[in-house]
Amino acid sequence: MIKIDKIFFSSLILFLSFTLFIKCHKQKNLLNSESNQHFDIYIADFAPDWNDPTDPSLNELMLIKEPFLTVVDITSYQWSNHHIKFPKPVHERLKTWGNLIHRIFVVVAQGERIYWGKFMDDLDSSDCQNPVIKLLCRHLDGRNTTPESLIIDRAYPEYFASNDDPDLRADHRIYNALEKAGVLIL
Repeated sequence: MIKIDKIFFSSLILFLSFTLFIKCHKQKNLLNSESNQHFDIYIADFAPDWNDPTDPSLNELMLIKEPFLTVVDITSYQWSNHHIKFPKPVHERLKTWGNLIHRIFVVVAQGERIYWGKFMDDLDSSDCQNPVIKLLCRHLDGRNTTPESLIIDRAYPEYFASNDDPDLRADHRIYNALEKAGVLIL
């Protein structure tokens, strides 16, 4: 009986390791595909445990396959304040994503993960040193109100960001991708 259990568990571990390898390989291919050679925002496939004192690792985050926002959706990206505008049909689609408060998003430019940030409630009492997209409010049923444009703040609250820390949003790969797509406004 013990020998059968060892064989079963060994097979199970091998199967799970192989499955994880395949899933990670698909994630890498997803981000390197031709359709993602510009600017995209993805949402992490899980809601993190914010009681965990360690920050999530950018490259280890599993992302939802469908991007939250792509460069095709964007009508303009104001570089000075990282203000993203998009048309009404995109706004309607973004509202269908459900409760995003405290979910992690990942900015991808030219097929590379650049940084992770967090969706926050406009009245949130917690803080975040990484970039933040503030949503207008949280409803009692868990829905959030998606604004008709998005601003990626440097941190939350804004004063939490030190002038000595690099601004993750100012990465040249993001700038180049937005400029190439023709949506960048200086």
